[in-house]
Amino acid sequence: MGWTPQNFNLRLNRNSIRADEFLALMDVLGVDVTFTMRKTGEILKPHVSGHGRRLCGNCDKITFDTAAAEAISNSFYEDGVNEFNADGEAAELYVDSEGRYFMAEYHTDTSKDRLRTVQSSVAAAFVEKYGTQIEKGPKKE
Repeated sequence: MGWTPQNFNLRLNRNSIRADEFLALMDVLGVDVTFTMRKTGEILKPHVSGHGRRLCGNCDKITFDTAAAEAISNSFYEDGVNEFNADGEAAELYVDSEGRYFMAEYHTDTSKDRLRTVQSSVAAAFVEKYGTQIEKGPKKE
């Protein structure tokens, strides 16, 4: 966590550990924290942000926003080294709160970025090809 024992003790005594710090501390300790709705028993899942920049736009008369949807899969670092492919493109698959799938298509020339809806079969094929790990990055040697 980067805290000195004295700093950690002060935070405990003052009850001043923020929620994000608490979750980070639990992660360091190897503890998974889950949130459950008391009435329904539903386990709440944390928001999964995508790798790509935020895109917002209309497709088929519906507004889609990557910041308000869950990232599922992407083609960033497809070759293990470069963020975009040789054509300067990458894609990221999202699902919104209504269960609709959409693709955010990114380009090194940001003026070409766009959103498009996709059918569940296309989404499944994309996940099959690229997996579900969102942060891939270059391979470490």
